[in-house]
Amino acid sequence: MKLTKQDAEREAIRRWYQLPAHERQTQDDAANYSHRLAGELEFDSVTTKQKLIAAWLIREMEQIRDLDDDLIVKAA
Repeated sequence: MKLTKQDAEREAIRRWYQLPAHERQTQDDAANYSHRLAGELEFDSVTTKQKLIAAWLIREMEQIRDLDDDLIVKAA
């Protein structure tokens, strides 16, 4: 089933969080997993699916880290 780009992003992130935490710690983890997802998610993209999915996952990781950092600062 062909997904919209927005639905593909949501699905990629959903699947990312289904991985054990130790498998989603680094940008390399995101890049490696994006190769797998690129073959599984059907959507249109002007760039390579793998690069786009990796960017989504890396952005998600950075946003979560920023939130964690904010919580640590507020707790201190």
